[in-house]
Amino acid sequence: MRTLRIKKIILLAAIALSLSLFSCRSSKELMYMKDVHNNQLIKALADTATEYIIEPGDILYVSIKSMNAEVNALFNPESNMEMQSSNSYQKYTTPQGAYLYGFEVNDLGNLTLPIIGAIPVSGHPNSRIEKIVQQYADKYLKEAIVKVKLLNYKVTIMGEVKSPGVYYNYNNNFTILEALAMANGNTDYANITNIMVIRPQPDGQKAMILDMSTSNSWAQKGFYLHPNDYIFVEPDKHKNFQLNAQAYSMIISSASLLLAVIGLLR
Repeated sequence: MRTLRIKKIILLAAIALSLSLFSCRSSKELMYMKDVHNNQLIKALADTATEYIIEPGDILYVSIKSMNAEVNALFNPESNMEMQSSNSYQKYTTPQGAYLYGFEVNDLGNLTLPIIGAIPVSGHPNSRIEKIVQQYADKYLKEAIVKVKLLNYKVTIMGEVKSPGVYYNYNNNFTILEALAMANGNTDYANITNIMVIRPQPDGQKAMILDMSTSNSWAQKGFYLHPNDYIFVEPDKHKNFQLNAQAYSMIISSASLLLAVIGLLR
Protein backbone atom coordinates (compact mmCIF):
# COMPACT_ATOMS: atom_id res chain seq x y z
CA MET A 1 0.00 0.00 0.00
CA ARG A 2 2.79 2.38 0.86
CA THR A 3 4.40 1.75 -2.54
CA LEU A 4 1.08 2.50 -4.25
CA ARG A 5 0.78 5.81 -2.40
CA ILE A 6 4.30 6.80 -3.45
CA LYS A 7 3.45 6.03 -7.07
CA LYS A 8 0.33 8.22 -6.85
CA ILE A 9 2.38 11.06 -5.41
CA ILE A 10 4.94 10.76 -8.20
CA LEU A 11 2.14 10.69 -10.80
CA LEU A 12 0.48 13.80 -9.40
CA ALA A 13 3.81 15.63 -9.30
CA ALA A 14 4.44 14.70 -12.93
CA ILE A 15 1.01 16.04 -13.90
CA ALA A 16 1.73 19.32 -12.12
CA LEU A 17 5.07 19.63 -13.90
CA SER A 18 3.42 18.89 -17.26
CA LEU A 19 0.80 21.57 -16.69
CA SER A 20 3.41 24.19 -15.89
CA LEU A 21 5.40 23.29 -19.00
CA PHE A 22 2.34 23.17 -21.26
CA SER A 23 1.30 26.65 -20.17
CA CYS A 24 4.39 28.10 -21.83
CA ARG A 25 3.99 29.04 -25.51
CA SER A 26 6.68 28.56 -28.10
CA SER A 27 8.41 31.79 -29.16
CA LYS A 28 7.73 30.87 -32.79
CA GLU A 29 4.01 31.39 -32.19
CA LEU A 30 4.69 35.09 -31.58
CA MET A 31 7.09 35.65 -34.49
CA TYR A 32 5.99 38.05 -37.21
CA MET A 33 6.70 37.00 -40.80
CA LYS A 34 8.76 34.01 -39.77
CA ASP A 35 8.95 32.81 -43.39
CA VAL A 36 11.10 35.78 -44.49
CA HIS A 37 14.72 35.05 -45.43
CA ASN A 38 17.75 37.31 -45.73
CA ASN A 39 17.71 39.50 -48.89
CA GLN A 40 14.23 38.29 -49.77
CA LEU A 41 12.09 40.78 -51.73
CA ILE A 42 8.66 41.00 -50.08
CA LYS A 43 5.82 41.70 -52.49
CA ALA A 44 3.44 44.49 -51.54
CA LEU A 45 0.38 46.13 -53.06
CA ALA A 46 0.77 49.17 -55.29
CA ASP A 47 0.17 52.61 -53.79
CA THR A 48 -2.93 53.01 -55.95
CA ALA A 49 -4.49 50.00 -54.22
CA THR A 50 -3.67 51.07 -50.67
CA GLU A 51 -4.06 54.85 -50.58
CA TYR A 52 -7.06 56.29 -48.78
CA ILE A 53 -9.75 58.01 -50.87
CA ILE A 54 -11.22 61.20 -49.42
CA GLU A 55 -14.95 61.03 -48.67
CA PRO A 56 -17.64 63.21 -47.06
CA GLY A 57 -17.09 63.68 -43.34
CA ASP A 58 -13.29 63.76 -43.55
CA ILE A 59 -11.61 66.68 -41.79
CA LEU A 60 -8.64 68.39 -43.40
CA TYR A 61 -6.02 70.88 -42.28
CA VAL A 62 -5.60 73.49 -45.01
CA SER A 63 -2.98 76.26 -45.09
CA ILE A 64 -2.71 78.74 -47.98
CA LYS A 65 0.14 81.21 -47.62
CA SER A 66 1.76 83.92 -49.74
CA MET A 67 4.30 86.70 -49.22
CA ASN A 68 1.54 89.12 -48.20
CA ALA A 69 0.59 88.80 -44.51
CA GLU A 70 -2.70 90.69 -44.96
CA VAL A 71 -3.77 88.37 -47.77
CA ASN A 72 -2.79 85.37 -45.67
CA ALA A 73 -5.18 86.52 -42.95
CA LEU A 74 -8.04 86.47 -45.48
CA PHE A 75 -7.34 82.97 -46.72
CA ASN A 76 -6.42 81.65 -43.26
CA PRO A 77 -8.70 83.19 -40.61
CA GLU A 78 -6.87 81.28 -37.89
CA SER A 79 -3.46 82.65 -38.86
CA ASN A 80 -3.63 85.57 -36.43
CA MET A 81 -4.29 83.18 -33.55
CA GLU A 82 -1.40 80.98 -34.68
CA MET A 83 1.02 83.92 -34.59
CA GLN A 84 -0.06 84.81 -31.06
CA SER A 85 0.48 81.30 -29.66
CA SER A 86 3.77 79.39 -29.81
CA ASN A 87 1.89 76.11 -29.27
CA SER A 88 -0.84 76.77 -31.83
CA TYR A 89 0.08 73.67 -33.84
CA GLN A 90 -1.17 71.53 -30.96
CA LYS A 91 -4.75 72.59 -31.55
CA TYR A 92 -4.84 70.32 -34.61
CA THR A 93 -3.43 67.27 -32.83
CA THR A 94 -6.48 66.61 -30.65
CA PRO A 95 -9.93 65.38 -31.74
CA GLN A 96 -11.50 68.56 -30.36
CA GLY A 97 -9.02 70.79 -32.19
CA ALA A 98 -9.45 68.96 -35.49
CA TYR A 99 -13.23 69.29 -35.21
CA LEU A 100 -13.12 73.02 -34.37
CA TYR A 101 -10.31 74.25 -36.62
CA GLY A 102 -10.21 71.75 -39.49
CA PHE A 103 -12.24 71.93 -42.71
CA GLU A 104 -14.84 69.18 -43.09
CA VAL A 105 -15.72 67.68 -46.46
CA ASN A 106 -19.49 68.21 -46.75
CA ASP A 107 -22.16 65.77 -47.95
CA LEU A 108 -21.69 66.96 -51.53
CA GLY A 109 -18.00 66.04 -51.36
CA ASN A 110 -16.82 69.64 -51.35
CA LEU A 111 -14.19 71.36 -49.25
CA THR A 112 -15.34 74.94 -48.59
CA LEU A 113 -12.54 77.44 -47.97
CA PRO A 114 -12.53 81.20 -47.26
CA ILE A 115 -12.44 83.36 -50.42
CA ILE A 116 -11.97 80.33 -52.71
CA GLY A 117 -15.31 78.68 -51.95
CA ALA A 118 -16.26 75.06 -52.70
CA ILE A 119 -13.62 72.64 -54.02
CA PRO A 120 -14.72 69.10 -55.04
CA VAL A 121 -12.35 66.68 -53.30
CA SER A 122 -14.39 63.55 -52.52
CA GLY A 123 -13.30 60.51 -54.52
CA HIS A 124 -9.71 61.66 -54.90
CA PRO A 125 -6.69 60.01 -53.23
CA ASN A 126 -5.46 61.74 -50.10
CA SER A 127 -2.12 62.58 -51.74
CA ARG A 128 -3.81 64.49 -54.57
CA ILE A 129 -5.91 66.87 -52.47
CA GLU A 130 -3.02 69.28 -51.94
CA LYS A 131 -2.50 69.58 -55.71
CA ILE A 132 -6.22 70.17 -56.27
CA VAL A 133 -6.34 72.96 -53.68
CA GLN A 134 -3.13 74.40 -55.16
CA GLN A 135 -4.83 74.74 -58.56
CA TYR A 136 -7.69 76.73 -57.03
CA ALA A 137 -5.38 78.86 -54.88
CA ASP A 138 -3.27 79.80 -57.92
CA LYS A 139 -6.33 81.52 -59.39
CA TYR A 140 -6.28 84.01 -56.53
CA LEU A 141 -2.68 84.17 -55.36
CA LYS A 142 0.67 84.33 -57.05
CA GLU A 143 3.17 81.70 -55.87
CA ALA A 144 0.82 80.40 -53.19
CA ILE A 145 2.17 77.79 -50.79
CA VAL A 146 -0.48 75.19 -50.03
CA LYS A 147 -0.43 72.46 -47.40
CA VAL A 148 -3.24 69.95 -46.84
CA LYS A 149 -3.28 67.14 -44.27
CA LEU A 150 -5.93 64.65 -43.19
CA LEU A 151 -6.76 65.20 -39.51
CA ASN A 152 -9.22 62.38 -38.77
CA TYR A 153 -6.84 59.50 -39.58
CA LYS A 154 -7.54 57.45 -36.47
CA VAL A 155 -7.71 53.71 -35.80
CA THR A 156 -8.97 51.76 -32.81
CA ILE A 157 -6.88 48.83 -31.53
CA MET A 158 -8.40 46.30 -29.13
CA GLY A 159 -7.72 42.82 -27.82
CA GLU A 160 -4.38 41.27 -27.02
CA VAL A 161 -2.19 44.39 -27.22
CA LYS A 162 -0.37 46.00 -24.33
CA SER A 163 -1.97 49.43 -24.75
CA PRO A 164 -5.37 49.22 -26.47
CA GLY A 165 -6.97 52.48 -27.49
CA VAL A 166 -7.56 55.03 -30.26
CA TYR A 167 -4.47 56.16 -32.15
CA TYR A 168 -3.99 59.00 -34.65
CA ASN A 169 -1.80 58.97 -37.73
CA TYR A 170 -0.47 62.03 -39.58
CA ASN A 171 1.13 60.32 -42.59
CA ASN A 172 -0.47 59.46 -45.93
CA ASN A 173 0.19 55.75 -45.39
CA PHE A 174 -0.37 53.71 -42.25
CA THR A 175 0.20 49.97 -41.79
CA ILE A 176 -1.00 47.52 -39.20
CA LEU A 177 2.59 47.05 -38.01
CA GLU A 178 2.79 50.75 -37.19
CA ALA A 179 -0.55 50.58 -35.37
CA LEU A 180 0.59 47.59 -33.29
CA ALA A 181 3.80 49.43 -32.45
CA MET A 182 1.76 52.41 -31.24
CA ALA A 183 -0.13 50.01 -28.97
CA ASN A 184 3.25 48.82 -27.57
CA GLY A 185 2.99 45.47 -29.34
CA ASN A 186 0.95 42.38 -28.66
CA THR A 187 0.72 40.45 -25.40
CA ASP A 188 2.10 36.96 -24.89
CA TYR A 189 -1.46 35.62 -25.36
CA ALA A 190 -2.01 37.10 -28.83
CA ASN A 191 -2.89 34.98 -31.83
CA ILE A 192 -0.99 36.82 -34.57
CA THR A 193 -2.25 34.39 -37.21
CA ASN A 194 -5.78 35.75 -36.93
CA ILE A 195 -5.84 39.56 -36.60
CA MET A 196 -9.08 41.13 -37.78
CA VAL A 197 -9.41 44.54 -39.42
CA ILE A 198 -12.95 45.96 -39.64
CA ARG A 199 -13.31 48.73 -42.24
CA PRO A 200 -16.40 50.95 -42.55
CA GLN A 201 -17.94 50.82 -46.02
CA PRO A 202 -20.89 52.73 -47.54
CA ASP A 203 -22.95 49.52 -47.45
CA GLY A 204 -21.69 48.11 -44.13
CA GLN A 205 -18.54 46.92 -42.38
CA LYS A 206 -15.91 44.91 -44.24
CA ALA A 207 -13.91 42.32 -42.26
CA MET A 208 -10.38 41.34 -43.29
CA ILE A 209 -8.37 38.60 -41.56
CA LEU A 210 -4.57 38.88 -41.51
CA ASP A 211 -1.99 36.24 -40.72
CA MET A 212 0.94 38.30 -39.49
CA SER A 213 3.18 35.25 -39.15
CA THR A 214 3.79 35.22 -42.92
CA SER A 215 5.06 37.78 -45.42
CA ASN A 216 1.86 37.37 -47.46
CA SER A 217 0.22 39.87 -45.13
CA TRP A 218 2.01 42.68 -47.02
CA ALA A 219 -0.03 41.83 -50.13
CA GLN A 220 -3.42 42.20 -48.42
CA LYS A 221 -5.49 45.40 -48.31
CA GLY A 222 -6.08 45.05 -44.58
CA PHE A 223 -2.34 45.46 -43.97
CA TYR A 224 -2.67 49.11 -45.03
CA LEU A 225 -5.01 50.87 -42.66
CA HIS A 226 -7.63 53.50 -43.42
CA PRO A 227 -9.21 56.11 -41.15
CA ASN A 228 -11.73 54.69 -38.66
CA ASP A 229 -10.49 51.10 -39.02
CA TYR A 230 -10.95 48.76 -36.06
CA ILE A 231 -8.21 46.23 -35.27
CA PHE A 232 -8.96 43.19 -33.12
CA VAL A 233 -6.05 41.04 -31.93
CA GLU A 234 -7.73 37.90 -30.72
CA PRO A 235 -6.37 35.75 -27.87
CA ASP A 236 -4.77 32.39 -28.39
CA LYS A 237 -7.22 29.49 -28.03
CA HIS A 238 -5.30 28.23 -24.99
CA LYS A 239 -5.35 31.58 -23.15
CA ASN A 240 -7.80 30.50 -20.44
CA PHE A 241 -5.80 27.37 -19.77
CA GLN A 242 -2.56 29.36 -19.71
CA LEU A 243 -4.00 31.84 -17.24
CA ASN A 244 -5.28 29.08 -14.98
CA ALA A 245 -2.39 26.65 -15.39
CA GLN A 246 -0.47 28.12 -12.47
CA ALA A 247 -3.51 27.78 -10.22
CA TYR A 248 -4.05 24.20 -11.38
CA SER A 249 -0.40 23.43 -10.76
CA MET A 250 -0.54 24.87 -7.24
CA ILE A 251 -3.67 22.87 -6.42
CA ILE A 252 -2.16 19.63 -7.64
CA SER A 253 1.14 20.35 -5.89
CA SER A 254 -0.73 21.05 -2.65
CA ALA A 255 -2.69 17.85 -3.02
CA SER A 256 0.51 15.94 -3.68
CA LEU A 257 2.13 17.42 -0.58
CA LEU A 258 -0.94 16.60 1.50
CA LEU A 259 -0.94 13.00 0.30
CA ALA A 260 2.76 12.73 1.03
CA VAL A 261 2.27 13.98 4.60
CA ILE A 262 -0.64 11.61 5.13
CA GLY A 263 1.47 8.73 3.83
CA LEU A 264 4.28 9.55 6.24
CA LEU A 265 1.96 9.76 9.20
CA ARG A 266 0.52 6.32 8.62
